[in-house]
Amino acid sequence: MLNTKSDTLRRVVQADLNLQPRSSACWTAQLLSAFQGLRGCELYVRAVQTGHAITMQEFTADLKHRMRGVWRDAELVDPNTHNNKLATYHSWFAIPFSRNERMPINVPRYLHLDLSKHVMCNISRFRLRAHTLKVEAAAWLEDGTCVCDQCHGEDEHVQNKVHALLFCQDHRVCELRKHFSFSFTPFFEVFSAAQPFLLQQVNNQLVHDFLSQQNNRLFHFVSELMDLFVTGRDQSAADQPNNLAEGHPPLKPL
Repeated sequence: MLNTKSDTLRRVVQADLNLQPRSSACWTAQLLSAFQGLRGCELYVRAVQTGHAITMQEFTADLKHRMRGVWRDAELVDPNTHNNKLATYHSWFAIPFSRNERMPINVPRYLHLDLSKHVMCNISRFRLRAHTLKVEAAAWLEDGTCVCDQCHGEDEHVQNKVHALLFCQDHRVCELRKHFSFSFTPFFEVFSAAQPFLLQQVNNQLVHDFLSQQNNRLFHFVSELMDLFVTGRDQSAADQPNNLAEGHPPLKPL
């Protein structure tokens, strides 16, 4: 802006720069404050104060690095032992960042598919923990419990996403897993029609690999699973499979 051809604008910007040491409410002070936490903070502050240009490619990469800091912190937290939404998402759903910080960030694959609104909503809620599984409901219900109320046995299990996906022994959930068995068998050798659930804990990487598989039908499984746990009934009729998610060409209009 200091290089603008407008003499008036240049004077206004210069006046704001001169005001910065005495007022934290001016535009320049707010801009300099926003540089805090960036690796090149001192360089950017000096550039603004002296009226020199900032290389946008370097600044953008630095800004992305700061934004990714929250995920670097989440990487150190185990979602199985800490009730932390960021850690849960990072461990089980996150798309790995490119090593080149200048590369654009990829979005989840399901957003590129022509899924029904019902399925899209269920997938998003499941991924972002905007659901009412016990592990989430317990956080805002007085005297709430995390224990799964679908499993019928002496052992108590925390009802979180991994439990719903792989461990819950409710007969409806087991039938659903058997229906989508082709999504499970490549990852879990012990999975079978006779035992459509796991008994031993699995590591976070295996859960991530399972949820990242290139199988579009997995999204329908997760959606129907959400229906069973959230509403207690099968709403698969609302999930009308679409041709793109099934790998078929789009339907032609009649």
